[in-house]
Amino acid sequence: MIRVLGRLLRSWRAGADHRVAEDPRFAFVPRTLDLRSPAFAEGKELSAAPSSPPLAWSGVPPGTKTLALIVEDVDAPLPRPFVHAVAYALDPATTSLGAGGLDDTLVPLGLNSARGTTYRPPQPIPGHGVHRYVFTLLAVNFVPHFDQPPSRGRLLDAIAGHVLALGELTATHER
Repeated sequence: MIRVLGRLLRSWRAGADHRVAEDPRFAFVPRTLDLRSPAFAEGKELSAAPSSPPLAWSGVPPGTKTLALIVEDVDAPLPRPFVHAVAYALDPATTSLGAGGLDDTLVPLGLNSARGTTYRPPQPIPGHGVHRYVFTLLAVNFVPHFDQPPSRGRLLDAIAGHVLALGELTATHER
């Protein structure tokens, strides 16, 4: 039954034009951060393991005070991408997160689309087709402070005008 629903919804997708890097507030931000993972190559399969994949990056510009990372499914059958994780206040001196590193005991996490402060592994509707999971890393020139874990929107509002560089890494998954 769920697979039938997935097939019926195949044409309904949030769309890549709603991902973080396409937000007009970040249109002129240099795409100079090199974001990669030893677990998957650009555009390749992302494991549905419950823990987040390892990530590594380089190219953090001088003046960066914090890094933020947003993981979103741009093919979810919703008006906007499904947010799998929001990490903020990452130390700009770090150059990687190990497997399972998107854990709220290790890094500050904001709210995902399920309103939790955890990493949500890929779990597209069976039969819906291939989904793209976009990891976006942002170098920010100040550290925003929040009284509660921020949503994707609240974080982006806070850092708009302060992003020095960004980088993207896309993975895929299908059930």
